[in-house]
Amino acid sequence: MKLKKLSILCTAALLAGCGSSDMEQQIDELYSEMSMEERVQQLRSMYMDVLFDEQGQLDTAKCQELIPYGIGHFSQYASQKPRDPNVLRDRVAAVQNWLMHHTPHGIPALFHEEVLSGINTRGATIYPQQIGQACSFNPVLAELKTRQTGVAMRKMGGVLSLSPMVDVCRNPSFNRLEESYGEDGYLSAVMGVAFAKGLQQGDLTRGVGTCSKHYLGYGGGGDAEEKELMEEILLPHEAMIRLAGSKAVMPGYHAVHGTNCVANSEILQDILRDYLGFDGMVVSDYTAIDQLPNDESPMHKAAAAINGGNDVDFPEGNNYRNLHEAIEP
Repeated sequence: MKLKKLSILCTAALLAGCGSSDMEQQIDELYSEMSMEERVQQLRSMYMDVLFDEQGQLDTAKCQELIPYGIGHFSQYASQKPRDPNVLRDRVAAVQNWLMHHTPHGIPALFHEEVLSGINTRGATIYPQQIGQACSFNPVLAELKTRQTGVAMRKMGGVLSLSPMVDVCRNPSFNRLEESYGEDGYLSAVMGVAFAKGLQQGDLTRGVGTCSKHYLGYGGGGDAEEKELMEEILLPHEAMIRLAGSKAVMPGYHAVHGTNCVANSEILQDILRDYLGFDGMVVSDYTAIDQLPNDESPMHKAAAAINGGNDVDFPEGNNYRNLHEAIEP
């Protein structure tokens, strides 16, 4: 199996909003200098706690063993164990300092967390679930809520959220209905845009990147007729990208037109990249690449996902660790 490409979105690009030509040039230059090991590591993630000892101190020997070439992401860094926000802040700072001073090119990592109803950690302010917020029909209030969440998360070292969920859910028995804004595509779009604007705060120098999920039609409608799919199911994702500059998209666990979303070039390339012009980062839902059908090897699953248009393997990059075996020499 050979890969068509290997794409990377560095921390600096996310924080700069992906809009600066100077930044693009810097990233191109950095990428050309990076080894294949470094490039692959930027497409992987891990859990932060594994790098700390029982006393809560950063284990530098473990860092040297596990991330000598750096790492792209840290998964749900705030919710692994209940911790004081100041402790989280200090842990993130310790890891970033090690990455910037002990890896070949000193690239810091993206720390991400769920923030649907506030930061999932001790001492955080918790807000109503999204279905409750949708009942308010108040995007101004929704934007204020995520602005407060974004400020708090940045103080804890987080720079990327795996939120919001903007699935258009028309089945009341859907088991994640409370995470959605309900059955109306327009309302979901309005509230999703408010969520993104509040959390990102414009240029991301103070805010946190948003991720629209679960693309496309996880809550229903993935196999809808083209008119419904493009005008209603896609609408919240499209609005967040076009109107709020949302930085990431997460494919769902399900299949669209017979192909799992995480490896589906129709929705990730043709619709997302070509039609919507999305230039941000596509991240897998946790273990979604593992769940690709046909008991193929991790290398083949990794190749299918990255060739289909998925950039990053969450939560631990267990498939993408094998990318170097599949890359065209």
